[in-house]
Formats: sequence, C-alpha cells, structure tokens
Amino acid sequence: MNAAVFLVLFSVLAATQANPAPECDVIRVESWSYKYAEKVVEDASYVLNMTVVDRQSAAACTLGESFGYQKATLWVDDGCRADFNVCYLPAMRTECQVLRVESWNYKYAEKTVTGAALFINMTVEDRQSEASCDLDKSFGFYNQNSTVWVNHGCRADFNICYVQGTTSTTTINVSSWNYQYATKMLSSASCIYSMQVANQQSAVPCTLGITYGFVANTMWVDDGCRADFSVSYYSI
Repeated sequence: MNAAVFLVLFSVLAATQANPAPECDVIRVESWSYKYAEKVVEDASYVLNMTVVDRQSAAACTLGESFGYQKATLWVDDGCRADFNVCYLPAMRTECQVLRVESWNYKYAEKTVTGAALFINMTVEDRQSEASCDLDKSFGFYNQNSTVWVNHGCRADFNICYVQGTTSTTTINVSSWNYQYATKMLSSASCIYSMQVANQQSAVPCTLGITYGFVANTMWVDDGCRADFSVSYYSI
C-alpha cells in the first residue's frame, strides 16, 4: 500500500488533467510450480476487470481463487497460467482529501465522500483512538455509494484518494439464448465495477467469470446463463 500523502486537514487537490478513458490489454501472468505470482500493469492506476483469454496451464484459472487483481496488480496462484484480457484506468491524477471518520463506543459509522466515483486508496493519516485501525477490518470504503466506514472503536483522520464522478446501480437483464455468447453495453457507464445476479431465470448456473462478467462498460453472458443482474458503475 502506498504511503499516505500528507495534506492539510479537509483539503482537496484539484486534478490538472481530465480522467482518461479505460484501456484494455492482453497480459500473460503465470504461476509456475503452483506458486503465487504477481505482475504490475504498467501505466495503470486501477484494474477494473480481468478475464481469461487463452489458458496455457492444465490447472484451472478461477477468478478469486487462482487469479485476480488488486489496484494495479494482477496475481495468479495454484498453477494458473494464462493470457488475460485486462481493462484498467490509465495512470491519472486523483483527487485526495483528508477526512476524519470516527467509531464512537465501538459502533459502526460511515461518511459519504462527495464526488467520489471510484476509491483508489484510504490510509490512516492520524489515529486518535486507542483501538487499532486496520483496513477492511475496522475501516474501509464502498464504491457503490461513495462511502467510507469505521468500526470497532477506530477513530482517525484518513487520507482518501479517488476518481471524481458519480456512481450508480441499476438492474439489467442479460440472456444467453441457445447457450450462445451475448453482450449488452451500458452506454451511461464509463466503467462497470460490479455485476451480481439479482434474479436468475436459467436452469444452468450463472457464475462470475465463467458464464457471465463484464469488460469496461459491456456485460456478457454465455453457456445459457440468463438473469437480471445488479450492475454498479461509475461515470466521469
């Protein structure tokens, strides 16, 4: 995780360039001898999606189990070796803000970051509580509603960096008829960052990364998956 950028409390750095459109590249990442391996995507600030294009390994490549991504880093494990289609936001200047968020009496609390479409980073700038502040345990963020949260007594000033814009969630039906591959573009989205089954109509399963998924602002289904999907996206 990058070191915190020291800012005056509640200040905002204005971006000096427009946020660029997403880009996609095919990148090979390999887990040799079943060992964990990583690869940083050059010139990327944030990976949005990663799907298998051409698997070379006998071992399976399953999203979240034997491959995945975090920020600008791709990872593989358990012998997965493949060429992946990777969509990402190119390196950009992000907005940063130092914001105090407090969990009093060890209760959950959250705060909306106005104008945040996609969080890039959240680090502790100055902790006031005796209780520890640990990412994803006692503090974190939700891209779905531009919200940061704290819990378990964590109280601190946090340095929060994000891409400016708006986030939205909608429900869309995407169907693979006759077991054929199908796509649907969400024209109002700059990038989709979450797609979950809301109401499945098909008898065959709908499994993320296998029978459905998304690339940039386009959703896809395959192998007979038919469902209403809850799709979260951001627009800049």
